[in-house]
Amino acid sequence: MISSFVPPLALVLAAREWGWIRFELPERKRQTEKGWAHEFGFVTASAMWGFHIGIGFTTYMTHGGFWVLVAMALAVGEPTYGAVLMLVYWLGRAMSVWMSPTISSGDNPEALVEAILANRSMYHWSVGFALLRSAALAALLFTFEIGHRVPWM
Repeated sequence: MISSFVPPLALVLAAREWGWIRFELPERKRQTEKGWAHEFGFVTASAMWGFHIGIGFTTYMTHGGFWVLVAMALAVGEPTYGAVLMLVYWLGRAMSVWMSPTISSGDNPEALVEAILANRSMYHWSVGFALLRSAALAALLFTFEIGHRVPWM
């Protein structure tokens, strides 16, 4: 069954985040135009960056959570579910950029991101635990075959 690979994938990626194993994630190392923030303003540039990078396939991947979502969408095999899942992922990525000017202190919206990333080990441990929860959720969903029926669609 194709869905049986999602929980082990999440566990392997959690081990990667915790530094127990090391390997590169598949990624296309691409950045956006930094000048857009000065030309169009931070909020508009954030939206433009989101559309430019896409939903994740064409940028830097710093954690494995994205690939667990991709695997989940493929395992379910329902295009509508996959599209909604990736849209929610994109909104989560974009929302953090859109909200950072309102919740950061001072005039530098990048300060919030820098503060979060300052303690890399805490960041990687939290991502690892999120992947652990993803593994448990995927195992639960596919144990009860919810993933193949998607009753709410």
